Amino acid sequence: MKALSLLLAAGMVVGCGVKPENYAGKAPEWDLPTFFNGDLVGYGIVTDRSGEVQRRFSVTMQGIWSSPEKGELHEQFLFDDGKKQERIWYLQKVNQKWQGTAGDIVGTAGGSTYGFAMNWNYTLDLELSSGQRVNVKFDDWMYLIDQQRLINKAEITKFGFKVGEVIIYIEQKPKT
Repeated sequence: MKALSLLLAAGMVVGCGVKPENYAGKAPEWDLPTFFNGDLVGYGIVTDRSGEVQRRFSVTMQGIWSSPEKGELHEQFLFDDGKKQERIWYLQKVNQKWQGTAGDIVGTAGGSTYGFAMNWNYTLDLELSSGQRVNVKFDDWMYLIDQQRLINKAEITKFGFKVGEVIIYIEQKPKT
């Protein structure tokens, strides 16, 4: 009986995650094409499951929009070990939700915006330092601080277990 009670309690905790709807109506209101338009810069860390920093990086981004519902986000990462990585997101708004694809994304990413928050979920085909590739899931949360800055926090999981986290500060470059 005690084991059953613990199992039920654990299930309730897992089921009580934050939902994007919790942020509905809270300013500043998120608009993906407005924030990710033009040149941006970010700085971040990658941690392991215990929270120890494994990598640090900077990222430059360029958002290009053909319409308010369709655009591209070009990302260029530079890691503290000198390695570089590029990704181009192809973004589209479908039925009031965002979808995205990229070369190292398995299937289609999906996300919703409410108030100042966006929740973005996807599977990444991640290359490990050994050269081996592994699919990991990202539960990515972006929180607008104001119309020019955001904090991005992503939990990385494999088989439902947390294996790491990415935290990024992103800001728009001043328009000249």
